[in-house]
Formats: sequence, structure tokens, C-alpha cells
Amino acid sequence: MNATTLRPATAALSHPGLIRIVTDIDDNGPLHRHLISRTLTGLSTWQRRQASAVGRALGLLEATSEDGIPSLNLTAAGEALAEVYDTTARWARTHHHPSDVSDFVTRVQATLTLLSTDPTSPGHAAELDDESLHEPRTVLTAWIRDHGGTLAAQLTRGSRDEMELAA
Repeated sequence: MNATTLRPATAALSHPGLIRIVTDIDDNGPLHRHLISRTLTGLSTWQRRQASAVGRALGLLEATSEDGIPSLNLTAAGEALAEVYDTTARWARTHHHPSDVSDFVTRVQATLTLLSTDPTSPGHAAELDDESLHEPRTVLTAWIRDHGGTLAAQLTRGSRDEMELAA
């Protein structure tokens, strides 16, 4: 896949709330709904709701009942996306991208953005050769190939909705 085909997917997967909710559930197990505000500190109520709604719409999150308590859990696509996030953050940390002191979410966002830019474009970081991006690009394209159907449908529906609103 080239940068142009990756751009819509990386934009959709770069939502900070989505990154946080997917990685938190991956690291700690199901997230009890009443603990979302305590777990995802720094995000507004609207951002938490949006992250949860986007995650469910993309087939990454599912509502479950953990001991009778409503919870969110990862689907197989969500678990695979957590691996994409971990790989991109690990690559960013190793390459000090975007800086030496970036947090996890910023590293994931910056690397996904880098994967969606043309390596020959003027804004592309020259010191980050395309070959070094092999591992994060491979896991991202594998995720899109295996789980991107729902993502493509949501992106297409979103574009159609935007066109209808503009008409």
C-alpha cells in the first residue's frame, strides 16, 4: 500500500481517545464503563464518548458484561490494532520520533502520520529513511488487509454523509 491509500486509515486510527482506550484495554483487560472517566484522564466526556463510539463503529470495541458490570472489551480487530499501536510507538521511541520526550499517543499519531506521507514530499523527515519504517508499515497494512473492511465502510459512509450534508 502506498501513502495515499494509507492516509484515510491512519487519520481514522489516530484519534487520541481511540489510541488510549484500545491500549488501556489491551494492557489491563475489560474497561468497566463507570471507570472510563478515571481511566482516560485528560479526555473530556465528549472525547471519551467519541472514542468509545468510533471504536464500536469500527468493530474494535464491544460492550460486554464483566461480573454483571457493563464493560468495554477489544474485539479481534481491536487486539490486532493494539499491536499496531505498540509497534508504531516502539519504532518512534527507537527513532526519537517526533522527539526524545514524546508520550505514547503522540508517538503513535506521529508515526501513523509519517506512514501516510509520501517519502518524496518536502515535509517528510529525511533522517527517517523509508526502509526503517518497514515494520510499522507491515503491521499497519496487515491490519488494514485483515480488519479494514469495517473501516473502509465507515470511511465511505462518512464521506457520503458529508456530501449529503454539503448538498
